[in-house]
Amino acid sequence: MPAGFEADRVFEMEGKLTQMRCKNRCHDEVYPNQKAVLAMTEEEVNGRVPKELLPKCPKCGGDMEVNWGEMSSFTETKNWKEKAARYQEFIQNLHGKKLVILEFGIGWRNQMIKAPLMQLAAVEPQASYITFNKGEIYIPEEIKEKSIGVDGDLTVALKEIRKERID
Repeated sequence: MPAGFEADRVFEMEGKLTQMRCKNRCHDEVYPNQKAVLAMTEEEVNGRVPKELLPKCPKCGGDMEVNWGEMSSFTETKNWKEKAARYQEFIQNLHGKKLVILEFGIGWRNQMIKAPLMQLAAVEPQASYITFNKGEIYIPEEIKEKSIGVDGDLTVALKEIRKERID
């Protein structure tokens, strides 16, 4: 259960750091990497691990790499595509409704997550966009009037919001 949510209701649009795929892209499957990472961590010396611990593709024998959005070889698995479709359906069902978009700790360079949220705020007339990010608030001009940027420690900000809500 990711962060206490049912796994089938969570869309990790950038993939997962706990999954790896073939660097050669010989197939489109992803594999859990926790055992390999733990084994490498236990044998690491000065940032190096024994070569024999580096994961190899079960199909072609090539190197494996983390499967996430920052990598040029990010694989959109069947499961990822299904969740992406459910996410789009969820977004379409919000059309015309009051909406508060909360964004926690997403820097301006992470446009894979940030851009769709800002675009949603721009096209939905009843949407508000609230971003929390210490030292890095970015709100485009087109949604400034319906946005709030909270620059500071997220823990402190959430405690203040909770306090205001209770008072």
